Amino acid sequence: MISISEGQKIGVGITGFGVFFILFGTLLYFDSVLLAFGNLLFLTGLSFIIGLRRTFSFFFQRHKLKATSFFLGGVALVLLRWPFLGMLLETYGFFSLFKTLGLLRTPARSHRCPLSGLSWVLGESETLRQTEVAPGKGDARACGSANVGMASSNRPRPEPSRSGAAHLRRG
Repeated sequence: MISISEGQKIGVGITGFGVFFILFGTLLYFDSVLLAFGNLLFLTGLSFIIGLRRTFSFFFQRHKLKATSFFLGGVALVLLRWPFLGMLLETYGFFSLFKTLGLLRTPARSHRCPLSGLSWVLGESETLRQTEVAPGKGDARACGSANVGMASSNRPRPEPSRSGAAHLRRG
């Protein structure tokens, strides 16, 4: 069993309140005060859970500086009462920060589907150009979905058998 210190328990509560205020502020048409309070609580709770040094080292790793700047820039914009733009930047930064942990993997992202409209948004367009399959050579199978509205191969379909009572009903 994992032992959790009292400070970490407090951090979980503070982070939970931060997420609540962020969601509540979003539901109330991007209320800047609730969003700012939620952001501050979320960051404070995170530092209680994993510690100040680890929080700092998580956000300011060299390969995460772009995501951190988007996230913290979004927090700053929310604090300056630009809630909609701030939350957009924050959301992008949040997903960019936590994509390396593997916690935010969605089915559309894990398949690397060339038919998915999300591939451009998620920045996979360059990867897709390198791994695309030629037309008619398994397009649908590359997506991991058989129900995309096109045939998965050019082989002929077998004719239906006349088994059962289906042939008796013919008149």
